[in-house]
Amino acid sequence: MTWEPWDDAYARGQVALAEERLSGLDTLPDGLAAQRAAETVETLVGLYGQCLGRVTAHLADHPDLLERLAADELVGHLLLVHDLHPDPVETRVRQALAALPGPPELVELSGTAARVRIRGGGCGSARTEQAVRDAVAARAPEIEDVRVESGQADGALIPVDALFRDRTPVAGGACG
Repeated sequence: MTWEPWDDAYARGQVALAEERLSGLDTLPDGLAAQRAAETVETLVGLYGQCLGRVTAHLADHPDLLERLAADELVGHLLLVHDLHPDPVETRVRQALAALPGPPELVELSGTAARVRIRGGGCGSARTEQAVRDAVAARAPEIEDVRVESGQADGALIPVDALFRDRTPVAGGACG
């Protein structure tokens, strides 16, 4: 695989390879060498974080450029790793939800937990809940607990046609 400057698939593959190699350090027969390798990686990541911090400081006069960099999948994740992302966590969670169908509603954000409401439920709700969790994890990895609720917002009206829908279950269960 060759490097292309804007190839997100290549970058994702490199991230997966790095994670695989890092997680494999614990299984090496020489514990001291494994520990030294892990410490070296931590030192390098810290050094790169310092460099990235300097780059973002130079961009203080160009917030539009910093926002564009933060929107890049790979650069945005590096900014997150080093606590340098320009957008606060709530903004990133709302952006993640806005990109989903519906879109889901952020009900509450507290510390490392978020409560999100999706409309409806039923057959696709498990997939939708996972999509919400994945989207939040990608944009705001510091959110460790995403609770997804199904239903209407408080005070929402039930559509009139919903009152008259045929309630006969479909053969094979509600999802067919």
